[in-house]
Amino acid sequence: MEFLAGRWMAQPVGYLPEGDATIAQLEHFEDVLSSLAHIACVDAFQHWIYTTPEGADADARDAEWLRIRARFEPGVDWTGLEAERVARWYRQLHIFLYPFYYIEYGIAQLGALQVWRNSTRDRQEAVAAYRRFLALGATAPLPELYGAAGAELIFDARRMGNLVRAVETEIESLRARLPAASEVAR
Repeated sequence: MEFLAGRWMAQPVGYLPEGDATIAQLEHFEDVLSSLAHIACVDAFQHWIYTTPEGADADARDAEWLRIRARFEPGVDWTGLEAERVARWYRQLHIFLYPFYYIEYGIAQLGALQVWRNSTRDRQEAVAAYRRFLALGATAPLPELYGAAGAELIFDARRMGNLVRAVETEIESLRARLPAASEVAR
């Protein structure tokens, strides 16, 4: 819903000045992409903890978290923030209280992004499909619910890559609409 409604945040229809609405949309897309990497890390980490004897050892957990983060964050420089990097998994409440639930946020975001992408091709049909999805409630298995929304459960690199490229293109478009820094300072 947030992705479908984003284009109407700007005044006069919405409640934000044009520049602020663009920034809000941009930050929303960027946050979703960055959260997917974190969600993947949390899920991989939980699988490791619960399937290996080493998961019981505190030092091994920290080392495995760092290995997983490196896998999902290639090229990110954590120089000077090493303690914060290893401590990040301690802040993830789901690991301690709701094991294997966090991945559902990622699954939901991938579905939402597909509905948004569909709306860039045919807004009316994307909204109609989304409404069909909502009308089903919890009456069908998840793959069928996603199908009603015009989405799929995607876990392969090719389809996920296509979706991420569409989001990156949107991010570039939103950045191009931002006023120059000199104009904002006025």
